[in-house]
Amino acid sequence: MRRSIMAGAVLTAGTVLGVLAPVTGSMAAWASGPEHVKSTVTFDFVFPAGTICDFDFHNVLTIVDNAIISPDGGMIEHLLTEATDTNNATGYTLTDIDHTTLFTAADGQTRFAGLFFHLRDASGKLVVINAGQVVISPTGAVLMFTPHMSPSDAAVLCTALAGHPAS
Repeated sequence: MRRSIMAGAVLTAGTVLGVLAPVTGSMAAWASGPEHVKSTVTFDFVFPAGTICDFDFHNVLTIVDNAIISPDGGMIEHLLTEATDTNNATGYTLTDIDHTTLFTAADGQTRFAGLFFHLRDASGKLVVINAGQVVISPTGAVLMFTPHMSPSDAAVLCTALAGHPAS
């Protein structure tokens, strides 16, 4: 599920933390230093028109998270994301395989860097690339993003799927 780069990062971190909570909650796990955890999560959502895009948006997303969690609460996650995004009004579908790294400091500030979208149509033609870096404060404010990278997932996805972001 990707509403915006901020929501995407929060959801990714929230999902990962939910999966990793048993590890991070165990004091014994920290006896030997940082913990390495690998997990896979799959989502399948249909977002009604007006929530993300101006059409019903179907998103199937699998995230493979390869995380190193430090005893101080910091975390480095290498994420492989495979997604299928569909405009349900037209049936137009795009797929992508993305590679990103999420650095989370002990204070909660995150830096999300990599290939956020590498969208291809059914013929394999590259439709759009969204790559770069975004830094998000512990409160969720976007502090910085690199040029040529849209901080809005909806702007990228909805436009690429021949529609518009929800207003």
